[in-house]
Amino acid sequence: MATKIIIPLICIAAVVAAAAVCALVFYTGRFRMPAGFTVTAHSGCMGLPDNSVEAMEAGVAAGASIVEFDLNYTKDGVPVLSHNAPEGDCPPVTDAFAFLREHPDIKANVDVKSVDYLEKIPPLAEKYGVTDQIFFTGVGEDWVPAVREKCPGIPYYLNTTVPRAADIETLADKVEKLGAVGVNINFACLTRRLTRVFHARGLLVSAWTVNVRPQARYVLAAGPDNVTSRKPDMIVSLLAE
Repeated sequence: MATKIIIPLICIAAVVAAAAVCALVFYTGRFRMPAGFTVTAHSGCMGLPDNSVEAMEAGVAAGASIVEFDLNYTKDGVPVLSHNAPEGDCPPVTDAFAFLREHPDIKANVDVKSVDYLEKIPPLAEKYGVTDQIFFTGVGEDWVPAVREKCPGIPYYLNTTVPRAADIETLADKVEKLGAVGVNINFACLTRRLTRVFHARGLLVSAWTVNVRPQARYVLAAGPDNVTSRKPDMIVSLLAE
């Protein structure tokens, strides 16, 4: 009886291994990235603390053209860099804007964690002269009205899970209706068909967060417009190979 069980298991393991090898071979060719492809340095890239100016500096040094930070607020409404509700001291968002002012060729992915005081961002961005350098992610469908009302003119991606293949067109319809520039999704949801459908409509596709080479090869082969990584140097290196 044990032998009868073991043999099928060996066969299954062999099939899985063969499929993995095929996938790796399939994704080791040259990547054909869309025009304007960008690499985003995660808010805690290169092993540095999340939401730190040091991580932004390291991301740019590693070859990223976009830096990411999380936008939250203190209890009295001061915009700060924090993933969760701030406890203790957090860097003010003006630190990030000052960094952008010093790097006019760099853009920022502002990952919105709350829309309660979002109206404070446009005047601050204008004060630092970085309005054209920022865009929003983290925006679910429920937050779109607040984003459009409080920050008119600042582009945003729709954060969502990707539906079944048959529903990708429906998702693209929703993104267009909501006025988003594209979709920001977990890399595991990315497919070539999704990028083809979105690109045919002039919509963008951004994938997060890709930190190991096999994942990166899969994602780059699907041809998104942006990839976020804690290791932006790895993405840059893969594209240069």
